[in-house]
Amino acid sequence: MKISDLKNPYILISSGFGLGLIPLAPGTMGSGFGLCLYIYIAHFHLPAFIIYFSLAVLLFVAWISVSKTLNQLGEGDHPEIVIDEIIGMMFVATVLPADPYWAIAAFLLFRFFDIIKPFPINKVDRTYKNAFGIILDDMIASGYSIAVIMIARELLS
Repeated sequence: MKISDLKNPYILISSGFGLGLIPLAPGTMGSGFGLCLYIYIAHFHLPAFIIYFSLAVLLFVAWISVSKTLNQLGEGDHPEIVIDEIIGMMFVATVLPADPYWAIAAFLLFRFFDIIKPFPINKVDRTYKNAFGIILDDMIASGYSIAVIMIARELLS
């Protein structure tokens, strides 16, 4: 993928508005952007249902965008596709207290699960080489991260 491909709106969205074209750790860049974007949105103090509804809509838009991008690039989890990391990190951020230490911990946890791919993430990653699989593996990594954060919050309170 190259910068000129960003003229395609599906590739523009799938690549996180070009973040996926960063040659060094594009998934990490996407996750960091997702965390920063959520922190920005959180300052508006929106009701939780609006945030979760917006994330669900974003998931749907991501699924369509990634599907259309894969039609052009071919199957597989291309490193340039980072919308899944952006959304996954945003879901994790929904359970964080307003504390930078928790944000750093959440970011590291999400990246750990996304990179290591414990079961069933590894199975999804190997089995589904389409938009569904690309997005689902990050949603599972998000779920693992949320579970660890919620357990840690209970143990530390």
